[in-house]
Amino acid sequence: MTHENIISTFNSWAQDGRAEGMEEGHGDVVRQVISQLEIRPGMQSLDVGCGSGWATRLLASSAPGAGAVGVDASPEMIARAEAGHDLTSRARYEVCTFEGLDFPDNRFDRIFSMEALYYAVDLPLALAEVFRVTKPDGHCDIIVDRFKESSLTERWEETCGVAMHYLSEAEWKEALEAAGYQDVTCTRVIDSRGPGAEEDFETSAHLASWQEKVELHEAGSLWIHGVKPA
Repeated sequence: MTHENIISTFNSWAQDGRAEGMEEGHGDVVRQVISQLEIRPGMQSLDVGCGSGWATRLLASSAPGAGAVGVDASPEMIARAEAGHDLTSRARYEVCTFEGLDFPDNRFDRIFSMEALYYAVDLPLALAEVFRVTKPDGHCDIIVDRFKESSLTERWEETCGVAMHYLSEAEWKEALEAAGYQDVTCTRVIDSRGPGAEEDFETSAHLASWQEKVELHEAGSLWIHGVKPA
């Protein structure tokens, strides 16, 4: 896995319109989590792996005067984010890698990431960078759909054609603790919309049957939460 491969892949996905489908697929889970982040007026958030920036805008709209920065290694994704900016939220977008966040120490009150950090070229370094830019007493909240307890997701690396880390709940907890976070917890978040209607289901490289779709939905998303010591 190299940054060049990651950038090339996500540039291609942006050009193919896959970025715009992320909000539809992940929006319910993200809204559930953001509603529990206790973002207060003036707080600043970092959206790590922002894609088209839809979650960045949600973070920036969570409280009066709140702001958010979305970062992504893909220039094409950042271009999509800027094109979709709503001109009302205090959101902005920057191109940078997870392992080289271009921000000073202790910059953000909240770190957020949806379906992104398992693409990190160097996951320990990426988490160390995320920790560095978190304010003391700040929170880090990472959501991933690919984890070992959701066994159907093991095939995603092959079906997506891009390298991905594949960690268990316990391994994600250990990774955040190794970066320096405390009070690390892991929670499953289930999409409140359900798996959809069976009659609308179509097989894909990811899902071979309706039963697999139901199993994937029931496994949910993994939400890993940690706090930087004061």
